[in-house]
Amino acid sequence: MRRKSTLYAFTHVAHVAVVASVTLLVACSSPVPEPTSYLLRGETSEESGSLDGSTRVGLGRLLVAPYLLTSQGIVVESAPGVVQAARQHQWAEPIDAGLRWFLRAEIARGLGNEVGAGLVDRTGWDYTVDVYIAQFHGTMSGTAILEATYLIRPTADSSAVREYAFSKSQPQSDEGYAALVAAEQSLAAELGAAIAGSLQELMAQSEPVEP
Repeated sequence: MRRKSTLYAFTHVAHVAVVASVTLLVACSSPVPEPTSYLLRGETSEESGSLDGSTRVGLGRLLVAPYLLTSQGIVVESAPGVVQAARQHQWAEPIDAGLRWFLRAEIARGLGNEVGAGLVDRTGWDYTVDVYIAQFHGTMSGTAILEATYLIRPTADSSAVREYAFSKSQPQSDEGYAALVAAEQSLAAELGAAIAGSLQELMAQSEPVEP
């Protein structure tokens, strides 16, 4: 009787081991889905501007918080002070590069003129804009957050630097990463519009008053 029990136990263990091995083999052979990549770009326009206008603006430094550069995954705050980057949902390029392209286009849209982005020769710029992104992520409650600081430096008087703060949030229109990206893109567009508005105010103040 004991021999039968021992034989049954051995057979059962062997069967479990075989099933586990087959399950592991199937799992390993299953194709891993490719991550979804999101490109941060605004609406394209058929119109083109020129840098030969009376006032030339350039986008200088654009820095982002280090936590946004640890990977290209879309970042979500899973708990207060705890962030996680998605593996299957990523930006198509480093987020600092994407934001530079996006903000340059949005500032140009607000001003009605092209915005320079040269990192070497800035002598022809009347105003230089530097941007620092402190927060740019989603939350578990379905809200996108963008917190930034930007500086506007007139070339004629480098000591007359103006500093501005931008902090806004926007609920997602739906669940999922695609809706989060859409909300983040909307906030980035608002930041670009705010920078363009600040520039227009400074330009108006610097215009000579007619007698």
